Amino acid sequence: MTETGAPARCPADRLTGLLVCPSCRLPLDGPADGRLTCAACGCGGQRRGDRLHFGGFEETELRDDPLNRIKETVKRRFGRAYPMAIQMVSPVLLRRFVRPFLAGFDLDRQLVADLGSGTNRYDRRILCVDGGVYDNVDLVGDLRTLPLADASLDGIVSVAVLEHVPDPQAHVEEMWRVLKPGGRLLCFVPFMQPFHASPYDYQRYTAPGLAELFGRFEVVGTRVGAGPTSSLVWVLQEWLALVLSFGSTRLYRALVPLMWALSPLKLADHLLARHPAAPVLASGFVIEARRPAG
Repeated sequence: MTETGAPARCPADRLTGLLVCPSCRLPLDGPADGRLTCAACGCGGQRRGDRLHFGGFEETELRDDPLNRIKETVKRRFGRAYPMAIQMVSPVLLRRFVRPFLAGFDLDRQLVADLGSGTNRYDRRILCVDGGVYDNVDLVGDLRTLPLADASLDGIVSVAVLEHVPDPQAHVEEMWRVLKPGGRLLCFVPFMQPFHASPYDYQRYTAPGLAELFGRFEVVGTRVGAGPTSSLVWVLQEWLALVLSFGSTRLYRALVPLMWALSPLKLADHLLARHPAAPVLASGFVIEARRPAG
């Protein structure tokens, strides 16, 4: 319920008048029988309950990589509890940066989207967008071609997404397009992390490289989002699994989960992530940026 006593709207309802064709950016007709269609090119999407569908990943894409196949199974089994489970077993200690960022918005009046939300939801009022059909996702589609009108969002969150796309600049340009002038974004990307497909894995970023990627924006600040101990623990886990598997891929995959017993060592980052030299070996960086108001 809202403060006025009226039922709270789902995030998809807040997109009335903001949905456009992801191909030609023209308004969509509908929904008729749940379908949203572009009169010009015939493309569009579909509404099923409180969720909007505009493509997304094929099931085969999510299950090509053996480790990601396990990850997807766990995601669907744990659902919204998955992010908490990952926090416990992951070698990475993420610093607190998303909720302080969201505190700067009036989420009842301003529209903020989590692009690449996975199974996570920071707040019921946030628009969760992902290529996978998870229970919490409000809009399923391609993050490079969002079915949203220009300048339709007040804020954007993107956590551990850009390393998994082959064309990060296209994603950043799409963020620019849908963000209102004066709108703000928060993005976390890895620096020192082993390969992890979700469903793919393509790149890593230094702090200067991240600022370059968001060069069109006004950069509010770039800082360590996950510290050097997180880097060390993850690499050590992978190294031990490699050494103890004696060349067997099957044994290596069985050993990796056992190495999660070392993950509590990441707690040292409560101190080391604050070290002035932490960026040299940081596990990841956070950038906060603004689309210029002019």
